[in-house]
Amino acid sequence: METTTQSTETTALDTQITPTPAAPDIAPSAVTRPDYIPAKFWDEAKGEPKVDQLGASYQSLEKAFSEKREIKIPGEKATPEQIAAYRAEVRKITGAPEKPEDYGLQAPDNLPEGMVWNSDAATKAATIAAEYGIPPEALHKLIDISNENLGGMIAKSAEMEAQQIQGVIDSMNTEWGVDAPNNWQRAARGALAVGIDIKSSKLASDPEFIRASLAIDKFLREDSGLISSDNATATYQEQAERIRKGDDYQGKNGAEKQEAALTQLQRLFAAATS
Repeated sequence: METTTQSTETTALDTQITPTPAAPDIAPSAVTRPDYIPAKFWDEAKGEPKVDQLGASYQSLEKAFSEKREIKIPGEKATPEQIAAYRAEVRKITGAPEKPEDYGLQAPDNLPEGMVWNSDAATKAATIAAEYGIPPEALHKLIDISNENLGGMIAKSAEMEAQQIQGVIDSMNTEWGVDAPNNWQRAARGALAVGIDIKSSKLASDPEFIRASLAIDKFLREDSGLISSDNATATYQEQAERIRKGDDYQGKNGAEKQEAALTQLQRLFAAATS
């Protein structure tokens, strides 16, 4: 009788038929990731950092910093080529343009009152900025600050000038008394005789010039051959005198025109004393 012997060795067929036990599930570690370690370098399952990846990242950063080029300021003996190369490097860092016109400087919409945009000065500023690698934003802000300061100075100067003129007006009114209205007109007329508009000239703040203008008018009026008074330049007093001497005021042309002349005379009086 034949007997069979069963082999205890595992055959290839056994491997295929018998399933391989599944690996047991590994629960996430209870260790919490510290804030100073980025999530991409943290192993949640093991509850520890990924040292190999962290180390590789550190080496990359160290290499990048070690390769960083240092820009040295040219010394006193630097050649023009070295200076030009240095400024070119600076422009790369600051983003400054090479050409002055690329700064795009234009007259601002909010230019302070009394200021006039100087395009030549703006071009010079942009040229210097391009030469030294000043960022466009910085140049624009510097110009804004300069305009603001100049505008304040102009406003302050105008205020001081107005106060000075008012002081002269008060002083001359006190000096002239009731003759002030006519004297102001005569002084303005005397200034015009020598080509000066007293209203727009800075000489209006000079009492001596005002007195001299009044003297000029007096001199010219006394010599009728030099100048004559017309209605446009006649003082209140001169206009009133003409009305009184006129036929209308004296009633030679009827009561209606006499009344009109009287009304005109009253208006002159009111203007002279206001």
